[in-house]
Amino acid sequence: MGDLKNTLKIISFDVDGTLVDPEYNDLIWFNEIPQLLAKKNKISFEKAKKIALHEYNNLGEHNLDWYNIEYWISYFNFDVSRIKILEKYESQIKIFSDVIPALEELKNNYVIIAITAMPREFLTPKIKKLDKYFKYTFSAISDFKQLKNSDLYLKISQILKENPKEIVHIGDSWNSDYLAARKAGLNALYLDRSNTKKGKFIIHNLGEVKKNNRGSHKIVYSI
Repeated sequence: MGDLKNTLKIISFDVDGTLVDPEYNDLIWFNEIPQLLAKKNKISFEKAKKIALHEYNNLGEHNLDWYNIEYWISYFNFDVSRIKILEKYESQIKIFSDVIPALEELKNNYVIIAITAMPREFLTPKIKKLDKYFKYTFSAISDFKQLKNSDLYLKISQILKENPKEIVHIGDSWNSDYLAARKAGLNALYLDRSNTKKGKFIIHNLGEVKKNNRGSHKIVYSI
């Protein structure tokens, strides 16, 4: 067992891959958009998917419009609302089984927040069943017009009026969660659900995150 050295006040969670299965995003980008494109242009789903992927790649994931469903509705000239698309797959949002037990254990000792790169219209349905646990939620794209990086974590620390060292961020992206948060001065834990990496600040499920039995405001995790 090990514990972080700094006294912590805030625990920050990434969303996709950390709290919820990213399949919801995939169903929209790689299933629904190609389906709409196939229907509109009277082509096969396979051909429509190739076209959609080509256009996604052309725009590039560093362009904020890549994540903007309104952009793609307009780009492909679909006669459908983003609300209808997002609601269609809401019932298939899957919360990982370790999430609620972890949040239940942490909620009385820490301020809990969520930080996602995705637009808020994607965030809202994903955490509908978890919303009561979070004092604040942040969307990098909707709230800051940027992707997740060290600058974002610094801005959020300033908004919360907390020293970055009093925050720990937990996420499943080595670059945008773990490295970026550490660069900003936050504590960080890398969530490796595939159980392929090991290290001092690597956890494999959220059950490894808990307060210690002495009741101090530290996080204890297995290594």
